[in-house]
Amino acid sequence: MAITIRNKTTEDLIRQIGRRTGEEPGAVIERLVKAEAGRDRIDEVPEEKVRRRMAVFEELDRKYPYRGPKLSWEEIKAEMDSIFEDELNQR
Repeated sequence: MAITIRNKTTEDLIRQIGRRTGEEPGAVIERLVKAEAGRDRIDEVPEEKVRRRMAVFEELDRKYPYRGPKLSWEEIKAEMDSIFEDELNQR
């Protein structure tokens, strides 16, 4: 199945990469898609990052104890995700 890219800038980037690597546009796309597919899924955070994130969260909790109503785990998880959103987007 052929895929048509309707974005001139993206097409130019694919061709530029192909000239640099000696690949046809289809090969460039295939290689990049396979590399992306091989990465960890965004919702699978490595254990080391979990430990670092929890240490930051626990330190913040010690410094600034929460005095409001008790939060559910889903509310806490959403708050932690927002703290580390930039890190997730950099993957």
